[in-house]
Amino acid sequence: MNGFEDILLFHFKKYPLMLPQDAVKLCFQSAFGCGHLIKNEEQALSMLKNEMENIKENSRARLLESIGSGYARIDLCAAKAKNIPAEKICKVFIKSAENGIKSDFEEKTTVLKNLAAAEKAPFSAKELEEYLADYDGKMVSHTKEYKKAYAPAYRVICEKFAEDLQ
Repeated sequence: MNGFEDILLFHFKKYPLMLPQDAVKLCFQSAFGCGHLIKNEEQALSMLKNEMENIKENSRARLLESIGSGYARIDLCAAKAKNIPAEKICKVFIKSAENGIKSDFEEKTTVLKNLAAAEKAPFSAKELEEYLADYDGKMVSHTKEYKKAYAPAYRVICEKFAEDLQ
């Protein structure tokens, strides 16, 4: 097994209602990080503050969840429980966007396809193939099913900047 395969298997187990679109989003974030999201730093902070005001804190959630290639998702509910200010999270988020590493998206989707073909994904290889046939190679949102089941609230950061959250 390779590192990204382990990450996918972890996410499949933790999020069994994940659909192909959600898995492709994970592949995309692992390959490209978060740089595609930041156009205006003030707006990024404002959006983050608004999101953190509207979520419930969760002291049992892991603060960081690795997504491969040196990236992690910082769980905002866990950050809220640890009283990590939005300003600090946003600073790390922006720093990550500026200093992130791009890795191979196609390689990651191949790993995903192999797991689906081996029936280790929460969706079939056919469902993934059908989704990828129409996929345009851009960042996507989580599916409404995933949002309803898991209420994702996170930002993608470079793991090497995680100590800046302290």
